[in-house]
Amino acid sequence: MIRWRYLLTRLLVVAVILMLLRFGMAPVASYVTVAGLQTATGAKVDIGKTDVGLFPPRVRYEQVRVADPRNGKAFRDAFRADEIELSIDGEALLRRRWVAREGRITGLQIGTRREQTGQFEDEDEPIYTPSSKSSGALGKLLGGMTGQLQRQAEQAVADLETVRRSEEIKTRWESDYRQLVSRAKVLENQVREIRDSAREIDNPLRDWQTLDRTLATANEARAELKSVRNAIDAMPQRFRSDLASLEQAKQRDLERIDQYVPGDLGDSKNFGVDLISEAVREKIAGIRSYWEGGRALAGYTVVAPESQRSRGIDVDLLAGKRQPDILIRRCEVSGMMRADGNAYALSGVVENMTPQPEYLAEPLHARLELDGPQLVRVDYVRDRRSGNDVDLLTLHWPQSDAPAMSLGRDSDASLAVRGGKREVWVQLRSEGQQIQGRFVSKLTGVRMAMQVDSKYASLPALQSIEQSLAAVDTIEIDAGFNGTWELMKMDMNTNLGQVFQGATEQAVASQLAASKQALSEKVDRICQNQQLQLREWFNQQEGQARQLVAKADQLVEQLGEKMLGQVDPAEVTLGRMQQIFKGKLR
Repeated sequence: MIRWRYLLTRLLVVAVILMLLRFGMAPVASYVTVAGLQTATGAKVDIGKTDVGLFPPRVRYEQVRVADPRNGKAFRDAFRADEIELSIDGEALLRRRWVAREGRITGLQIGTRREQTGQFEDEDEPIYTPSSKSSGALGKLLGGMTGQLQRQAEQAVADLETVRRSEEIKTRWESDYRQLVSRAKVLENQVREIRDSAREIDNPLRDWQTLDRTLATANEARAELKSVRNAIDAMPQRFRSDLASLEQAKQRDLERIDQYVPGDLGDSKNFGVDLISEAVREKIAGIRSYWEGGRALAGYTVVAPESQRSRGIDVDLLAGKRQPDILIRRCEVSGMMRADGNAYALSGVVENMTPQPEYLAEPLHARLELDGPQLVRVDYVRDRRSGNDVDLLTLHWPQSDAPAMSLGRDSDASLAVRGGKREVWVQLRSEGQQIQGRFVSKLTGVRMAMQVDSKYASLPALQSIEQSLAAVDTIEIDAGFNGTWELMKMDMNTNLGQVFQGATEQAVASQLAASKQALSEKVDRICQNQQLQLREWFNQQEGQARQLVAKADQLVEQLGEKMLGQVDPAEVTLGRMQQIFKGKLR
């Protein structure tokens, strides 16, 4: 006979237990998950709904939001998921191990904004201030061609022999004219004194000694006047000789300019490599932000709640065979994420997720695909086994239409690259603080054009560079790097190195030729201006000197006429006296 009372009682107890497990495990699982994640991340965790299934064992979370605990990310979510579903391994659960055979995350969003702070301590969102653009490699090159050549040209012009020779000629002629003017004025004063002395001679017989001295002084004045006049008459020929020497100085300056080679501009042979290296470093710096964010997320994506034993001690009987207590063997991921302002559809698989990576047989391995403006394949390996601290990130952009890009971004000059196809492969490996990796890129069918400030638009060097770049349709880059994030060494190989080296050499040559032409024209202008100034000054000074000499000449002529009128009778009288005196002696 069936004891229904006994059977029904036990069935009822089992049903109650199952109902408690069915409806009571969900709040417990939600609480444990939230507590564990908040303890691990230090940021708020929200779960909208938790559903626990027993047959088969499974857990499903809906509307999961994990805030970003990093500085400056108070109003950002580290990730957000519409649904997370995990299939639990019952056999492992009996061994007190929480292992999910399969997992699926749908509606994943990374880095989304939230209305309220997700950090426990209030933190103001920092205001992003774009850094000021400094002169890059291209701007430095063009700036060197203009500024450096301009400075050297000004220095060369300041040392022109034409200028020095002109100053010497002007200084010498100023001295000569001062002497001639001084002699002419002295001569004028001397003639006036002779004239005054001649007025005092009333009787030649009585004042014959004074008359003799006056005549001698007049003869000296006449000789000095003749010397001054001859010097003035000889000056035009001397001046023409000086102008010829100024022309010779100009020719020597032109020869110096023709042989002139500016210093340091030849050091731009690595310009192309420097320009590409700058762009690659910017790309690697962008990868670093995602890489560090991924590391941080991987550190607390799967966590175990902390617990302390109230009594007893732990004895590790498994030794090296110990396995993680919490493990998600395989989890499918799908959702959306934003990068560089673009939205990407995220899909992929993450294997071996655990808060105890040191016990894994195989390291954490994520294979993701981002489909958006560009297709990106991501492969990430995180190895913490046997004391290792190794991360390996591989990014691959398959061949696709290349977005417009700019090399050498600065306020003065940049190189715009448009059109064509692009493929990029980057691998980054870190171990502790040391990093090493490789960056490989190939662009085909590209068009390159210079974008410069208006002050460089008319440079012959710019035109030469544009002509060289017009023949380039392929850009190949293979760069190896190692060191630390703060001090990174790069071994750059690119076909643009040779292209830009040739372009730079031609640009320097064309700019140098233009600078030489400008210097030659400036020398011609300086020489013409100096000759014109010398001629104007010479004509002015010569006219003044001739006026003084003419005035002195007029005074001498007037004095001569007066003296001749007084001297002739005196000479006759003296002759007669001499004859009388000689007759008396006889």
